[in-house]
Amino acid sequence: MASPKFQVIIVGGGVGGLTLANALEKAQVDYLLLESKNQFAPVVGASIAMAPNGNRVLDQLGCYDVIEQHTEPLIHTRIWKDGTMLRYTDQPILNHKRFGYPLQFLDRHFLLSTLYNNIKDKSRLLLNKRVSRIDHNHKTATVQCKDGTTYVGDVVVGADGVHSIVRQEMFRHMEVDEPSLLDPADKTAMTSEYRCMYGVSKPTAGLDRSEDMGIFNQVLGHDLSFLHSNDKSGRVFWFVFDKMDKVHQIPSVPRFTDDDAAALAERSASVQMNDKVKFADLWENRLAVHLVPLEEALFRHWTWGRLVCLGDSVHKFTPNAGQGGNNAIESAAALANVIHQLAHQTPLPSQKAVEEALKSFHQRRLPRVETTAKVTRLLTRLEALKGAKEELLAFSVLPRVGDWLIDRVALSTVGAEMLDFLPAPPRSYAGTMRFNKSYGPGTMQPFFSRVFIALPLLVLSFVANRILQNIIAQPLITAKVAQSVTSGQIEYNGQSWDLPTLLNPFGLLVTVFSPAVLNIDPVQRAQAATFLTDLGPIWLIWILEAHRRTNAFKYTFTFPLIFGAAFQMFGIGVIGPIWFFLHYVQSPIADYAAKDWRLVNVAAAKTVMPALFFVFTIPTVAMYYLPSLDQRLAVNAFWQAFPLWTVLLHYILRKAAVKDTTQHDRIHNVEADMPYTRQAVWLFASISALVFNLARFTTGASLATMFFPDWALLKSTASSADGALDIVSGMRIFLQVDEIVCFSAAFLWLAYLIADLKRDHMASVSSAMVVVVAAIGTFLVGPGAVVVLGWWWRENILATKHAKGSAGPRN
Repeated sequence: MASPKFQVIIVGGGVGGLTLANALEKAQVDYLLLESKNQFAPVVGASIAMAPNGNRVLDQLGCYDVIEQHTEPLIHTRIWKDGTMLRYTDQPILNHKRFGYPLQFLDRHFLLSTLYNNIKDKSRLLLNKRVSRIDHNHKTATVQCKDGTTYVGDVVVGADGVHSIVRQEMFRHMEVDEPSLLDPADKTAMTSEYRCMYGVSKPTAGLDRSEDMGIFNQVLGHDLSFLHSNDKSGRVFWFVFDKMDKVHQIPSVPRFTDDDAAALAERSASVQMNDKVKFADLWENRLAVHLVPLEEALFRHWTWGRLVCLGDSVHKFTPNAGQGGNNAIESAAALANVIHQLAHQTPLPSQKAVEEALKSFHQRRLPRVETTAKVTRLLTRLEALKGAKEELLAFSVLPRVGDWLIDRVALSTVGAEMLDFLPAPPRSYAGTMRFNKSYGPGTMQPFFSRVFIALPLLVLSFVANRILQNIIAQPLITAKVAQSVTSGQIEYNGQSWDLPTLLNPFGLLVTVFSPAVLNIDPVQRAQAATFLTDLGPIWLIWILEAHRRTNAFKYTFTFPLIFGAAFQMFGIGVIGPIWFFLHYVQSPIADYAAKDWRLVNVAAAKTVMPALFFVFTIPTVAMYYLPSLDQRLAVNAFWQAFPLWTVLLHYILRKAAVKDTTQHDRIHNVEADMPYTRQAVWLFASISALVFNLARFTTGASLATMFFPDWALLKSTASSADGALDIVSGMRIFLQVDEIVCFSAAFLWLAYLIADLKRDHMASVSSAMVVVVAAIGTFLVGPGAVVVLGWWWRENILATKHAKGSAGPRN
């Protein structure tokens, strides 16, 4: 006798049900699909938006090519209010470039027909099968239809929409068998605050221009908003969203008649759809119209026993974000993966195994569905300008945040479901943001775990601050500084030099730097020259990170002027570890999932090298190597404000001297910044290496003497500010500690970033090799060159490699 086969009963032949049917056929799983209507693809004038998360699954099933030929990709978005265009964006192109699939509108009828026609064995698709009851036991579930037929399966899937009989039967069984599990809120979870009139119109004058093709139009209005877009033939798909008198709950959600639709059309007639067309024009050219309530719901329970629901039956969104159908497709794919594993088990899975598998489907989908529900809910109310918050977002915030909104959409999309038992289509990994289930809602590395990992950086800052403050507070040092600032003279060994400025705090800073600048202590001069030159690479990294697209709203570390001024006042040994800490905790690999997120503003990359070279590097070298000591002091006074000069010159150059192509390059050339960054990295690494070796070979002191403080003095200084350090000995220890802590933090920061790369399989270098290379490199070219070259090595990996779990071939 042949072994029994695993059988699935799908209730509902909409987008989710037909997608699941296609998937189960590909998976060679027995199924039947029961549709209550008399046809699978009725022509009702409804449109549907397709997005990358749905298109990828359709591509796996072999349906996408037909849809692509039938549709026109969206390329731009226009936002209108009272006939005035508020914004014009190319974000649909950006999304297309990232994922390999466009946003597009098409007839819902055409999508359903495509899914239906793709199924080879249509004997499994049954019409006029309205389900009336589902019975359930520990071995099977039995579906009864109103025509008297019954069907038995191992799993019953409810893909039957808002008024799902499967959901109702699931709740009925729960009330009888496990009433404690049933959340009373689930019975009233579905509500409706808005209604939607959707339709399709003939090509309409004012929307038939070439520049109107591929445009998604949003029309904002108080409690009355609109969406419209043309299809490939010029027809106009449109939506009218109208806020109802109150929030209605199932089962008291109202239904609407043709007269209601006509009344809403009359009220909307004068609203401008763009600068040329009013809604009355669309209404006059209408081909089909429907007015329906917009239900919203996210049920707590999607499954019980052998029953499971997907799509609108458990997660119902408003259509503003175009994610209802796409999420139904995703849920169908995720459920098909689970069923594929169940169906191919020998012997057939137990009741417990089935229940656990269906629960895992729910748990897998819930985080992304929750996020999508929040986004669609917000977007509906944003377009309807529901209140002051929504108006602020629409008119003041969103126009100023660039790609923030589409980036949030992308971060949600990247973790989209696919059919795990079918290969990923090549176009799904040809974009600049590969799908990756390790990313997106519910998958992020907890922020506080990164904080905990990075705490040693803050410890370094604390230790440095204690030592450096004790040095500055030494009585002989404070007296020397006070005497110099008061007299305007710096005196050493019977010689004096005019203080080039008395402006606070520059007079103080010039005084404390004077032992090295004036060569009072040749060892200190050599160490200071190489240390401060090595700050060039650090400063370069900070400026480039401040202009990286993924860091646009990470305000805690993207203001180099603030951090630069702070480390001039407190020492980079104190401030540097804080910057490294803030950068690391806010820079998980997921933040580089899109290659354009790694991109540094191209104008900033083009101009950072001259900006730093002229107002940081040249003054740094000059203040230690100019023949005139007075000139050295004057340059040092200028150098003290290098954070301001650098940021100011960099701003002028990137605004006036070069063309900023970032908007274009984020779509078409995501590595546009790399050549300019490479030049800057190698220039400043070379200068650091040159000065490092010049200092070590011309000073006559050992590296240990030059870079490491006297241990006995350091211990006494760390414990008390009442020592006997004068300004010469004190500043030698100050600069040595400042450098040691700064670069210890920098190397630790790099180690953390490399560990991220290794954890996500983007790099395979061993920890031992990292330590060896860093040690040898520091000995040969100094720490500044090693840090910036290490950062550049990571930059190349971020630009070219893909993280663990990414779709497509491995790196």
